[in-house]
Amino acid sequence: MLGWLCLTGTMVSAPGVEYCMDFLLERSPRSDQREPGYSMLLENTELALLTRDSLPWGNCIPDSVFLRYVLPARVSQEPLVRWRPVFIEHVLPLVRGVTDIEEAVLIISDWSDSLTDYRPTQLRDQSPLVTWSSGIGRCEELTVFFMDALRSVGIPCRQVYTPWWLTVDGNHAWPEVWTPEGWKCLELVSTESRLPQENWFTERAAASALILAMVCDSVEGAVRYSSGMSFLPVTSSYALTGLLEVVDDSVEVSVNVFNYGAPRRILAISPPLREIELGAGSYLLTWGWPVRTAMVEVSPGDTTRFLPFESGNSGAEDVMGIGVGE
Repeated sequence: MLGWLCLTGTMVSAPGVEYCMDFLLERSPRSDQREPGYSMLLENTELALLTRDSLPWGNCIPDSVFLRYVLPARVSQEPLVRWRPVFIEHVLPLVRGVTDIEEAVLIISDWSDSLTDYRPTQLRDQSPLVTWSSGIGRCEELTVFFMDALRSVGIPCRQVYTPWWLTVDGNHAWPEVWTPEGWKCLELVSTESRLPQENWFTERAAASALILAMVCDSVEGAVRYSSGMSFLPVTSSYALTGLLEVVDDSVEVSVNVFNYGAPRRILAISPPLREIELGAGSYLLTWGWPVRTAMVEVSPGDTTRFLPFESGNSGAEDVMGIGVGE
């Protein structure tokens, strides 16, 4: 274990290489446990700990935040590559002498924007090094590139995305950055010089159906945990929300929005998950076989209770006055 003084004067400690490697291997594909994956994870871990120990904000980051949002060698489903030493070489000089984490984030955002442009690529996520060499990427690939730049200098961040927009066609992914005041969102190619940023998607995000944050760990409140990754709902950080509750402990109900002229599933409410905060709007619910459907309305601050039915009733009950946070 390593120990040092935080800028606040409080002694903190960080997990060592062995602990960090165990954390990563438990949440990584089996292929990472063999060469060359294992060596890449080991190098990634050693460099992540080095930056935490040497940068002014690193030793003030809680262990749980460091493990989940700085240490991981992947952001999403991109290939495992040796991105961290490459990014450290180029990004570390940009923030040398900077002591404020938000100032560092904005410097790195400008640098990232100068190297990359949005352009649709392929369905499978490309590595950050491919994005760097080509200069182009989809929103998720640009997010991966930017997040790797942040993580290379010990700045915690996570990918946030909406499966489908509620008011327009398509979807989107963007980064959030951890600060001592909490999580703050960014949008790549923004001209804002502060956090959180207000930009082209602020209004769109405020009308979102569902926004999920990806966390490298099993965390409380996640709607799903798969392949070492939790999907944590954070819709209420962006939009006015209501609660949708399924009043049946045995049925899986799919929540759909209309996008590109067809119903698109944004979430499966499957036991033990029985409720979810959603942005205000209309939703198509589907369940059973043959498939049954119902339309429900979610209103800000209210609870909509839905009872899957066989036939002859709407299945939905709007319960007024029951706020999400009450």
